[in-house]
Amino acid sequence: MKRYPTLATLVLLATLPLAASAADAPAAPADAPATKSAPATPPSGAAKDEMPPLFRELDSNKDGSVTKDEAKRSAEVTARFAELDANRDGKVALAEFKKGLPEKQ
Repeated sequence: MKRYPTLATLVLLATLPLAASAADAPAAPADAPATKSAPATPPSGAAKDEMPPLFRELDSNKDGSVTKDEAKRSAEVTARFAELDANRDGKVALAEFKKGLPEKQ
């Protein structure tokens, strides 16, 4: 008879770490759709429409900026990368691209 309470206690103790980790996870709002995490600042709606075709083509991971590796697909952007990267963060944001290559819009 003592076997069942002991087994129940072990099962309960085994599930406690799972409950604790679930309590630590941030809860999504009830009305939020279940989606995978998105890039930091993806271009949305109107911004996507204003994106020059060359920039859209070069931004292969769709994070809203062009890195040196992504720029290798365009000789002009590769040659002018340092000039286009105005804030020297190693990537060309959409605003930097439009300012540096206005004719490519």
